[in-house]
Amino acid sequence: MSLHAHKLHPPTDRRPRYTHRQRVAYVDTDAAQVVHHSTYLRYFEVARIEFLRTHGFDYAAWVEREKLGLPVAENWVKYRSPARFDELLEVETWVAYGSRAFLRWEYHVRRDGKLLTEGFTVSPCTTLGGEVRRVPIELLKACLGEAYTDPS
Repeated sequence: MSLHAHKLHPPTDRRPRYTHRQRVAYVDTDAAQVVHHSTYLRYFEVARIEFLRTHGFDYAAWVEREKLGLPVAENWVKYRSPARFDELLEVETWVAYGSRAFLRWEYHVRRDGKLLTEGFTVSPCTTLGGEVRRVPIELLKACLGEAYTDPS
């Protein structure tokens, strides 16, 4: 599996997923009231943080305590159909690949079940100063659930 290929890998196992409901605000749209392309990256970020919270990992507390973060090093988005002002979207996210080196988050954005947008982000673990660190086991367990296997 090429981890950086522009192909998504929906989980076929029982790894955790999370679906965030997002109402399209006027500020998220362009002059035609279509969601601006850059807005999807923010929707992805909100879904990532809520995924972690839902699966028992308090990201804000972890950043404060460990002085580590998960910056986005790579992203890719495919726009299939537009979303518009005031529509209710569902942003589904999961970790398609997780290792001590990085996490690859994947996303499907739907309206009423129709796939509108899909994408992925790749996040290494770094200090707040940008030095790369290993992804903590506790984070891998929260992200991969039963799909987590001990690397030792």
